[in-house]
Amino acid sequence: MKQLLSLMIAAFASTISFCQQPTKPVKTGNEWKMPADVFQRSAAYAGRLKATLHLDAAQTKKVYDAYLANIKSVDEISVIPDEAAKKMKMKANQASFNEVLKGIFSSAQFQKYLQDTTYGHHS
Repeated sequence: MKQLLSLMIAAFASTISFCQQPTKPVKTGNEWKMPADVFQRSAAYAGRLKATLHLDAAQTKKVYDAYLANIKSVDEISVIPDEAAKKMKMKANQASFNEVLKGIFSSAQFQKYLQDTTYGHHS
């Protein structure tokens, strides 16, 4: 009798677990959703630098990857409501990104990059 009761309880419990719908994850508001255009933005940026600085294929791929990796932090900074704080963080991010690019470019390419206000300095 105890075995039958145990079997019935086990069958009932397994039926309940199979019937439950999976729950959707709850968003806390802190998640970053990758914009749909990140790959196009990265490709366009790398393409512009390839043409301007005469990058080879390996350098172009590294620039693409670096830009893609930097998009999240730029997007997060861009929604900061305080303009002074946003400008300060964007300037620090640009300096950090420039250091990454410095490791990819030759010294002549990096100097040309810094001289081009479109790419090197965001004021």
